[in-house]
Amino acid sequence: MNIRFLTPTIHGFLDYIAAFVLLIAPTILKLEQVSAFAYWLSVIVGGLLILYSLFTDYEASIVKAIPFKVHLAFDFSAGIVFVIWPLLFGFSGIATLYYLVMGIGIMLVVAVTDPESHVTHHHGHGHGVT
Repeated sequence: MNIRFLTPTIHGFLDYIAAFVLLIAPTILKLEQVSAFAYWLSVIVGGLLILYSLFTDYEASIVKAIPFKVHLAFDFSAGIVFVIWPLLFGFSGIATLYYLVMGIGIMLVVAVTDPESHVTHHHGHGHGVT
């Protein structure tokens, strides 16, 4: 059984949902009361996710500059960071739970994404027609 069922198109849609969560969850969860670092780490990663998603070679972007497999490596790295940093920096309570859930969730999304179902959009120089 192939666990890689998520297409790059669906992955792209989930990227923007995840970015929205990363941007607003710290405020909703009041992470700034736990740690300014816990708060800003999520907000910065959310902004970076939007940025590199807009430049990934998949349907959900505007510029097809970053190969999809590189995008997946960025995602997986963020997942690892989210799992490790609460332990390294002593986050507590809701901040630790938030980062563990988000980190594991990010890594699971990468694990079930099928990069081989990706159809490249290179139709010549600078044309990203989808």
